[in-house]
Amino acid sequence: MRLYLLPISTRRTLLYCQKLQPPSASASAAITASSSSGSGPGGAASPPPTTKQKQSWGDYIQTKAALTWASWEKKESGWQKSVVSYGNHLLRKLPYEEWALKSVPPLTKARQKQLEMLVAEQAQKEGGFVDADSKEAEKGGKRGKLEPEQDKVEVVYPAGLITKDRVPRILHKLATEREGHHKKWFWYCLAGMPVTLPIGILPLVPNLPFFYLCYRAWSHHRALSGGKHLSFLLQHPSRLLSYRPSPILDEIYSTQKFPLPFTPQPTTGPEAETVKHPDPAKVVEAMNGHSKDTGGVNMGHVLEEGEVMEDGEVMLLSQENGRRMVQLLEVPELEVELERAIWQVETAVEKKNREIGVGKTVGEPSVDESKKEKGQ
Repeated sequence: MRLYLLPISTRRTLLYCQKLQPPSASASAAITASSSSGSGPGGAASPPPTTKQKQSWGDYIQTKAALTWASWEKKESGWQKSVVSYGNHLLRKLPYEEWALKSVPPLTKARQKQLEMLVAEQAQKEGGFVDADSKEAEKGGKRGKLEPEQDKVEVVYPAGLITKDRVPRILHKLATEREGHHKKWFWYCLAGMPVTLPIGILPLVPNLPFFYLCYRAWSHHRALSGGKHLSFLLQHPSRLLSYRPSPILDEIYSTQKFPLPFTPQPTTGPEAETVKHPDPAKVVEAMNGHSKDTGGVNMGHVLEEGEVMEDGEVMLLSQENGRRMVQLLEVPELEVELERAIWQVETAVEKKNREIGVGKTVGEPSVDESKKEKGQ
């Protein structure tokens, strides 16, 4: 798999995990992917596998739910169309951080054993310390030949905004900051499911509250699993992660046109990991009060060398540049995630400005409403 770190603002970064397929599976996936373009509670709808691969019950249920949701979207009217319209609107408001962790696949025991053996092999070559778990994994059998991209997890990031030494810190923050939230609401959803069961006796109408709680419980559990996978990789970051600065990302961020929304007070807590502003020189005079034209960037909260101060938050990516990023990276499934994250951060900036009485700086999101809903 491949991880992308994509700063949305100077205080918020989107994590996205791209699942890399073996070359043998890529061709069949490309053929079958075009047969379904719908999306729903599980994300993009996945067609039934054409190869004889073992499919878990979780993946089977997710695929069936996505295909059912896509079929309801095609309805011209009726309660099914109404459910999809309202559901898409509701799902779009789920935090992008939750969707991000859900993009990281759960760590299977087989994959964990392979990674532990990889750590043991590298430690032996370097003459380093091998922990008990790695020794036990090595005794369990040979690691087997892995594909080159499977040996280490690649982390792609814009070097102009994030330095290499800060990548593990940002990953750790994204993996653990919402762990307590997901645990709490996972159990709340489980506790609420029996309460909604009596609704199922109503004729002709499915028990939507029950199914929604089922989905939310699964969603929180999947986010927890993604966070645990990242935390495991971060136990040995130098041996399990491969850092790859992306010239494409640097070019996109450096050519981002301003103005973009900003707020004098952050939309996150003080513990958030901040990133640089790509071009503080654009409005450096505004820092000293010599110019009223800031180009839309609140440079009173950005240091001259580009570091963000403790207070203040500036958007770094527009919807237009987000779509351009998706095209240049050739990761089409990233478009929905970026679109959702940018809209949510813009909305948070606007809300913060209203709270502190700064005036409206964020208009309606620059994507079509119909496309937004399909993005869920």
